[in-house]
This record gives sequence, structure tokens and C-alpha cells, in this order.
Amino acid sequence: MLGELRAIVEQVSNADTLDSALAILVEKIRLTMHTDCCSVYVMDSQQQNLVLRATHGLASEAVGKAIMPLGEGVVGQVAVREEPINLADARLNPHFKYLPETAEDGFFSFLGTPITHQRKVLGVLVVQQSETRSFDQSEESFLVTLAAHLAGVLANTDFQTVLQEPTKHKWTEAIKAGSSSSGIAIAKAWINRSTGALEQQVVEKAKDSEHQLQRFDVALEITRDEFHSLAIKLSEQLPKDVASIFDVYQHMLADASLAGDIRRKINEGYQVEGALRLVIEHYVQQFEEMNDPYLKERAVDVKDVGLRLLHALELGPSAEVIPSEPVIVVAEEVTATMFAKIPRKFLAGVISQRGAANSHAAILARAMGIPALMGLSFNVNKLRGCELILDGYSGELFVEPDKIVRDEYLALLAQESELNSLVQQDLDKPAVSIDGESVEMLINAGLSADSDIAINAGADGVGLYRTEVPFLMQDRFPSEDEQFTRYRDILNSYRGKEVCMRTLDVGGDKQLPYFPIVEENPFLGWRGIRLTLDHPEIFLVQARAMYRSAIECGNLSIMLPMISCLNEVDEASRLLEQAWAEVVDELDLREPPERPKHGVMLEVPSVLFLLPELAQRVDFWSVGSNDLTQYLLAVDRNNTRVAELFDTFHPAVVRALKQIIEQANLHNTPVSFCGELAGEPVGALLVLALGYRRLSMSSFNLAKIKYIIRHVNLNDLSALREQILQSQSGSAIYSLLYEYLEKQNLSQLVRVSKH
Repeated sequence: MLGELRAIVEQVSNADTLDSALAILVEKIRLTMHTDCCSVYVMDSQQQNLVLRATHGLASEAVGKAIMPLGEGVVGQVAVREEPINLADARLNPHFKYLPETAEDGFFSFLGTPITHQRKVLGVLVVQQSETRSFDQSEESFLVTLAAHLAGVLANTDFQTVLQEPTKHKWTEAIKAGSSSSGIAIAKAWINRSTGALEQQVVEKAKDSEHQLQRFDVALEITRDEFHSLAIKLSEQLPKDVASIFDVYQHMLADASLAGDIRRKINEGYQVEGALRLVIEHYVQQFEEMNDPYLKERAVDVKDVGLRLLHALELGPSAEVIPSEPVIVVAEEVTATMFAKIPRKFLAGVISQRGAANSHAAILARAMGIPALMGLSFNVNKLRGCELILDGYSGELFVEPDKIVRDEYLALLAQESELNSLVQQDLDKPAVSIDGESVEMLINAGLSADSDIAINAGADGVGLYRTEVPFLMQDRFPSEDEQFTRYRDILNSYRGKEVCMRTLDVGGDKQLPYFPIVEENPFLGWRGIRLTLDHPEIFLVQARAMYRSAIECGNLSIMLPMISCLNEVDEASRLLEQAWAEVVDELDLREPPERPKHGVMLEVPSVLFLLPELAQRVDFWSVGSNDLTQYLLAVDRNNTRVAELFDTFHPAVVRALKQIIEQANLHNTPVSFCGELAGEPVGALLVLALGYRRLSMSSFNLAKIKYIIRHVNLNDLSALREQILQSQSGSAIYSLLYEYLEKQNLSQLVRVSKH
């Protein structure tokens, strides 16, 4: 049955809607297994019911109406027991419950299996037969296998909305989506109007190639000017490294990229619109077929550039309609240009049917502090004109909310605004606790959610600057001069404050488009220092650029990523020494300044057993808690299937952090704490309780954490250390620290989903 199984899975996966997927499923299973009936029941978690959602054999009018309470009937027992039930005659089972609306009188044998995803029962898959017989083991295995595949389809669907749509016109439950930028927004939905679609353009030949090229050149110039003005507009609101997204767009319009390919198609005799469609679709397909999530998301950028060119061809530089009041932008794919077109005061939130945390739209939303939801499993056109409440904390969307829900979120918005004003008041003051202990507060920066190098108020420096920016934004490795210019600008932004730059850390989930690395397990593969040591020419060019900027500005330190053994430190140190000697010689410095300090990131568990030796080789350490947690717990932090297992409060992680700070104190080695944990109120308390006094975090979290530090007693936190270390679960550790926040009247700074 393997061939039939693959065929069914493929057809279900390619279905446009959940209803069509389930309809295909029940029909194909019935035919393949030669049964008289196949049905799917979906769990309504709000009502604790199983609702008949699709059937081939029962009465069709029962779909959406036949309801089996959880635990009742044989179907309900399958869900409760979370295992298959195989009965020759279901009527003889003591749990049997007859639903007259289904017209199932003629069916006797029953085989049902739960549809389970991440330990939650999403529904029940059932086959029935008119004859009295037990289904054999191969049939049972076949159905269990199909249910496992179906779980993946259902897991990406908002059940409550799906269950309500056939029978209700009023929205009563929240739609679940993926949160890409935290915050709350309440406003009307605004759906961006497009003047045309690429897929609607006719691909045909034209006799006047010269005229077609002239049309394309005019459209190209209009689009370039448009992107240039949008980049200037966004540069007033964003740091350079985020606003440089539009550099990518301009590069696509170069003759060496999209523009050149479109010209070639026109010269081959195609009309400009057809040439545009052919080239854009080719590039989009190439990006969408890539495995790396960052590169897959670049398909959206290519389509956006193509649409801009198409609009310029059709309309010229005419103004687009923009909203005149705050709105939540809703689109199948939100693009960077949508952000730039709408004035910031009117941009309350963003919802995108497609996209993920790696998309440029998500990056911009986080950088601009705009609440955003990505990956909405719903037809966004149904939201046109509706009032929305976007909860970027819980990943929920309320459509046409009732007064109770609306008032609750208005109160939350007012509370959030009041808290933001409160924590921002003393941002420039040092982070000194009630008992007089100082904590050094640094920021993380780079092309990500927390990359706001321009906003440095209140920061004591940069604890982690991700140097991947110039590497990701080009179609080749950047030159030494290009890197030098960028690093010098960053160091100049923080005159008098230390900036710790991490050497190139690509691989894993950060792939260079011009240097792809294809591996079965990229997180355990060729990434970070492993790659750059294998390519000393890349490492030396970057080190030279860093040292040149340090000689000019004087506030640099260098950090090595993904260190797993002492040999890597020794080899990297040798190369750094070589690069320094070359720069000093090249600049003819008779009295060179002291060489910038260099340290390592502690993110691979093996280095936890090498800390004494590391202390003798480098000047400082920095804890990369995200990767350290990932490797300690063997949990891919980008894998939604095991996301719940990624626990930064896990006792093993906490005890590893304790070991690091103890060794740092023993060997008198400065250590900073990077990672998202330090930017969370409860996480910051954990790190402080363990003894860390140098924290690096997102600039958006800086004010909140400084406020907390000024209102806690670090001696009290240190007294909790033994209780923390003796706790046997992450939830116990979290609860212990949250209770402390409550006692200090600071728990309002922790945003907990109200559901």
C-alpha cells in the first residue's frame, strides 16, 4: 500500500483548503481500503467535542452538525485513550452511542485512530464496514500512518474558525497565527490594492524590441527612484543595517541580476510584460525550492520587485492610495515596500498569510516596533473592512471583537503604553540595584529583530554585533574596504563605549546566497569558526578590516563563534595576530596601539569542560544562551515540532550557566551574557541570581530590564540561587522567580497571554 499511501498524502497536502483536503482523504481511503465508509472528526477544544468534518458513507448533511462529546461513543473513546480501537461490531461496545443524523445504521465493523500532533489529539479518523469483521493489522497500520500525515495538515489550521464558518456568521473565537513581532494593535483591516498580477500577464512575442526596451528602461528608472525614496524615508526610522534591505532591491534591478535577464528576454523577441513574468517566475521558483528558510523568504522580495516594475509599466510614477487613519495592513504577502508606503503613524499592525520570522517584512516590523502576525491559515480577503485586534504576544487575531474583548484589549493597550513610558523615563540612568550593585547593560545588534544600532541611549556598549550584515546583503564576499567602512561607522556610533564584534557566523540557519552549504544537519555541520578557519582568506580579510577600524576608533573587541575545542582558539588567535601585524606594517605604525582584546562565545557544550584552559588563551567569554540551550537539550530551536522542549529554564541549562560564572570568577575572566533570556524579565532575574553582571540584549528590551534592576535587591536574588539549582524542572524555576517579581510589584512587566 506504500504507493497508495504516497498518492493520498500528496493529494491531501496539495489541496487548497482544509475542506477539500479532508474530502479527498475520506474518498481515497474508502477506495484504497475497500471500506463502505470513511469519516474525519475534528476536535473542538473549546467545547470538548468531536465534530464530524468530512465523510464518504455517512449522511452528508450531518457534516458540521454531528457532535460526539469527548469520551462518549466509540469515537470519543479513541480520542480519550489516544490509541486505535478496532471492533468487529461497534454496537456491542459499552461506549457505543448512536447519532441518528449520521444514518450509520448499516455499519457494524469499526476502526478508528487518533490524529495527534505534539501530544494533542486534533481529531479522529474512522473507517466502517457493513459486514461484521475485525480489520487486520496491515489495515490498522495503514490508517495510523495516514492519520500521522493528516496531523501535519490539521496542525496548521485554526480549528475554531474552521468549525464555525459553515454555521455561524459572527466571529466568536480568536484565529491563531505565528507571532513575528510582539505588541497589541486595534484597528480596521486595510488590504493593499494591486493594479495587476504577474501571473495574469500574457507571454507573447513582439516585433518592436527597441520600443519594448525603451518601455522597460522607463519602468526601471521609475522603480529605482521609488526604492531610493523609500530607503531615504525608512532610514529616518530605522538603523542602517535594517534599512539596507532596500539595497537588496536595488541590486536586483542591476543589469547583472533581474534587469539583465529581462533585457535578454526582450531581445529574444518577447513583449516586456511577458519577459518580466518569465524572469520573475524563474527566480521565484529557484528561491522557493531552496531548503534554507532565509533564502526561501527571498522569493517574496523578488515578487515585490516584479510587481513594482509591472506597476511602473502600467501606471508610471502615479501615487498609490494610502490610508488616512491607523490601520492593520493585511496581505497574502506583506513586503518591505508596504511598510515604507504607509506613514508610520497610520501603521498600527501587520498581518500576512505567508511569511515567517526570516522574512524582510518580519525583520522590519520588529525593528520598527510594529505588532505583526505571519503565517495566517485563513483567506485574508474575508477580513476586508473588519475591525481587528492583533495580539503579537500570544499570536492571536480577533475579528469584529465584542465589547468585552475590545474593552479588555483597550485596557491592555493603555497599560502597555503606561509601562513603556514608565520604563523609558530613567533610561539614561545606570543599572544599579537597590543594594547598590551595578550591572553593565549592553545591546545585541545586527540584521535581526533586535538590530537597532542607531538607538544607543542607555546602553553601555554593544555586547554582540553580528557581522553577517555585509555578507548577507551582497552577491559576493565583501571586500576589506567595504567591511572596514561599515565597522568604522559602527564604532564611531559608540565612541567611548566598547563594541564587541563577532567574526563571521554563517551556516546553520544563516546561509549566504552566493556560498550555499547543503548539509543533512546544518546545525551540527560547517558553520561559524569551522567555516572561516577552513577559509583563512575570508577570516584574515575580515580581521584586517576590524583592526583597521579599531586603530581609527579604538573601542573594538573581537569574539569567535561556535568554538568547540582549544585547537580552534589557537588557530584563530594565530590568524588574528597575523592580521594585526599586517595592518600595523601596512599603516607603518611606529608606536601601534594595544591590540584589541579577543574572546570566545560559549555555546557548544564541549567548552564547558575546557574553561580553565580557555581562560589562559582569551581575554573574555560571552555566553550564547540560545545555541547553548539548543545543543544541551538536543532541540532544534527552529523546529516547531519540538519547540515546546526548548526550555531556557531547564535545570541542565541553569546548572551549566552556574558552572560558567563560577569558573569565570575563579579565573578572573570577564564574562557577558548574550541571548534572548537576558532580555526577558524573568530570564534576567535568573541570570542575575546566578551572578552575571554583564548583560547584552535587544535594544528594545534594555529600558525594561534596567528598570527591573533598579527595583530589585541582588542580594535577595542571590539567596534564591540554591533553591533555583535544586529545582527539578524549568517551570519550577520560572515560578520561583515570577513569584519574586510579584513580591516586588513588577509582575506587570511580564506579558502573559490571557488565554
